[in-house]
Amino acid sequence: MKETEGFSIRLFAEKCKGKQGRARLAAAVGLLAMLLILLSELFPQPSAAGSTQKAKSTQSNTEYQAQLEERLERLISHMSGAGKTTVMVTLGTGEEVIYALDTQSGDLQSQQTHVLLEDGSALTETVCVPQVCGVAVLCEGGGDVRIAARITELVSALLDLPSNHICVEQRKG
Repeated sequence: MKETEGFSIRLFAEKCKGKQGRARLAAAVGLLAMLLILLSELFPQPSAAGSTQKAKSTQSNTEYQAQLEERLERLISHMSGAGKTTVMVTLGTGEEVIYALDTQSGDLQSQQTHVLLEDGSALTETVCVPQVCGVAVLCEGGGDVRIAARITELVSALLDLPSNHICVEQRKG
């Protein structure tokens, strides 16, 4: 087996002598490099960090929504006349992440690229909480127009929502 391997290497080395041989060798090496690049793109490494980041973001949105609902329920139930309260908050967008940019300026043009960390992930500059779209409040005092108006005013001020995105209704028994 070693004789056959040695023979094929010698045969290849003899073919690579001269200008034509070097050109063939360069073409073979280039072709092999392109093939390796293609294979690396076809079979990407599993990215545990990317899927973990998505799961973390979804969990974070759900936690934020639940925490916001709980805090509003506690606050509204302490209002005079509101009574037992249930709150539902809807979020319009997910958590928004803004990544740091590096700007390189030249005489004629400028170029912006994301700042990358050693592990290959982008440097996070700002994380914006999800935007609240609407709030529904069910409380024992929701049937009283004055109490409903005060609750609407409170929620509007806290969340910077227009009053037409807040609904206050009477809670059943």
